[in-house]
Amino acid sequence: MKNKYWKFSAKFMITVVVSIFLSVLSMAVLVYATYKIFDLEAVRRTVRGLYSFLNALLSAYPWYLILPAVVLLSGLINHLLTRRTTKRMNAIMNAVSQIRKGEYHVLLPNDNSDLLGELEHSVNALAIQINDTLRRRKEIEQSKDDFIVNIAHDLRTPLTSIIGYLSFISETQLDPKIAAKYANIAFDKSKQLDGLLESLFDVAHFTMDEVVINKEALNLKKFLLQKREEMYPQLHAADMEISLHVPDPALTIYADGALMARVFDNLINNSIRYAKEGRSIDVEAETLRDRVRVSFITHANPVPAGDLERIFDRLYRLDKSRAAGTGGVGLGLFISRRIVELHGGTLTARQAGGGTAFDICLPKQADAGRPPT
Repeated sequence: MKNKYWKFSAKFMITVVVSIFLSVLSMAVLVYATYKIFDLEAVRRTVRGLYSFLNALLSAYPWYLILPAVVLLSGLINHLLTRRTTKRMNAIMNAVSQIRKGEYHVLLPNDNSDLLGELEHSVNALAIQINDTLRRRKEIEQSKDDFIVNIAHDLRTPLTSIIGYLSFISETQLDPKIAAKYANIAFDKSKQLDGLLESLFDVAHFTMDEVVINKEALNLKKFLLQKREEMYPQLHAADMEISLHVPDPALTIYADGALMARVFDNLINNSIRYAKEGRSIDVEAETLRDRVRVSFITHANPVPAGDLERIFDRLYRLDKSRAAGTGGVGLGLFISRRIVELHGGTLTARQAGGGTAFDICLPKQADAGRPPT
């Protein structure tokens, strides 16, 4: 009987000692892991305090009295740390669940520098990125819808005129002179419609980068003088002139001559159409480090500051320009910017005095590549 009792007592004591040892070991591992993984300043302070406290206890009391207290304390610490970590993990899981449901305005506290803090920061960044992507997609869809509506309007206007005048000619006994007048109007509207369709094809080509750029060295001053001569009839009809300011007669740009001529034509026609009250167009050229800047400056009807970037959008026109019946289709500036970008340059607009300046910046190097699109 006594042997059985002592065997039971020995097993019980061994179980207690092993349990206490495993509890202490678990606490140590938990504290060490928390210290290494989460890098919490509070854990550092706790570890230092526990170390000092245990040293004091071991010097005053025997180990078999201290171990139960250590076990209880380790359980308490484990509970507090687990509770804090579980709370943060639950918040992260709830945020992920909300993102999956389409709610992207979730923000977690991200003032912690541990691994969970990095995860919280990543979840916040993901929610913001998805929200921004959806917003940009909505803007693109709205821009596409506006483009379709505007182009339908621009196609319908000349087509309605063509149908109307041709119906007059075919269904009514008209004086030959009046019939010829109506036929000429219908012909002009047909050319306007053809020009619009051609611009639409150009928009598709330049948007899909299907245009081949054949760069060559162009003397800028001679190129601009040639453009001024070619545009003389339109300038004379609008009672306007072009003033060239190219200090360096040997200044050279590397560009596709036909495409760059189209950009210059668009900017000059734009100036004639919307700023002829200014009577002149100043064309200035200068060298800026590794770039050449060519500016077309008007002196009337400045573009409002809020529209300086939007005028380069497809089919975007100021209301006053549409109402004035200027004949523009709102694609010239869009195509011009794409041509300049395909040359590795930029085309921007700014207010300049009483008018608007369009700045073309092109790289000096002949082999300058295209910018990312």
